[in-house]
Amino acid sequence: MEIISDETFDIGKLCRESFFSRGKILHTTSNLEELLTPLIKSLVETVPPADAGIVYLYDQSRRQLVAKASYGYHYSNLKHSLGPNEGAPGLSYAMRKSLLFSSVEAIREQTATLRPENLRCYTEMRQGLPPTLSMIAIPLTLREEFFGAVLLEHYKQHRPFRETDVPQAEALASWISLIIDDKELHLQLGHTKRSYRELLGRHITATEEERKKIARELHDELNGLLLSVKLNLENMDSALPADLVEVRNVLEASRARINQVMDGIHKMVLSLRPPALDDLGLPQALDYYIHNCSEEARLPIMLEVSGLIKRRPAPVVETELFRIAQEALSNVIKHARASSATVKLNFGESRLLLTVEDNGAGFDSSAVLYMSGDKGKLGLLGMKERAKLCGGTLKVDSTPGCGTRVEVDVPISSYDWGAY
Repeated sequence: MEIISDETFDIGKLCRESFFSRGKILHTTSNLEELLTPLIKSLVETVPPADAGIVYLYDQSRRQLVAKASYGYHYSNLKHSLGPNEGAPGLSYAMRKSLLFSSVEAIREQTATLRPENLRCYTEMRQGLPPTLSMIAIPLTLREEFFGAVLLEHYKQHRPFRETDVPQAEALASWISLIIDDKELHLQLGHTKRSYRELLGRHITATEEERKKIARELHDELNGLLLSVKLNLENMDSALPADLVEVRNVLEASRARINQVMDGIHKMVLSLRPPALDDLGLPQALDYYIHNCSEEARLPIMLEVSGLIKRRPAPVVETELFRIAQEALSNVIKHARASSATVKLNFGESRLLLTVEDNGAGFDSSAVLYMSGDKGKLGLLGMKERAKLCGGTLKVDSTPGCGTRVEVDVPISSYDWGAY
């Protein structure tokens, strides 16, 4: 390893050139231990005259410094834990300051404080290596809190660590502290996002169950009561004398109002939870919904289904795709000023695709307001979250004057198949 003299040691330059960018590290490692291995390697290669190093993080529950990553030893990353005042890292952590051990005697004193199991581990890690000639132990700190320690040791025949190396090593160790903190925050954010999606999923599932319950009660109970009243009115009409014309007109008007209420309930049930979605599946539910939606809005809407061979995705996928299509068509009717629309459902070999297209006014696809809807509507954000909930992605393509295309792509591996 090239020796850098004190006069040419530029700590800022080494931080910039020797360490990965913090953003790259955060996104190329999936956990903290994967992050620490390249960090300790960079630290050893950057700080002269280091030949090996270990990074420890403090475990509050065990009250131990746990070795997380190492570099430059015969065996790397052998798990072991140090108590406070145990070994050079334990002493540095307990004293809350960096320590330099520049003599063989001082190193032997620190090695003697290791518990037998840690001494065996340390001996195994250093198998075949020359004896340690000098070392530095540095506590890791962030926002005045100590959370670990770094050990750097030198065993090759070049100059030992000196007092002037300590501040340089401390500066680089501070970069490790910052990057570890960033990674932990990054992992916490990822966990928060997963928890949010899980919570959203439970909320949507509970909402759908409540919708199903209300729709069933409206259809079975309220609709049944109205039908009974309607039959009673018809029986009264047939039993009345022929000369009671005004009473018959009142009964007829009442029957007409009951028919209107029953039609309204039917539309409400369809909006809440179409029975076909549970009983027959997504294509049939979309067909039924689109037929009614097209008639009510007086807008030609076509449904094209392909690749359906007695296969059915998981209920959550059917529900979310139905709701996305429902929201997209609502946006078409309210905002697009279209003369026609098409809904496509393709069951491919590797993915399930749902597409909603229109030939309307279009919009700037970066403008979220178009898809935001009224208060209480899911809008574009809700549609995206629904797509994520069933393992898919949502894409919106639109250009002013050229219509809009909403596409949901769900990989086949992200849901289960059943028989229709």
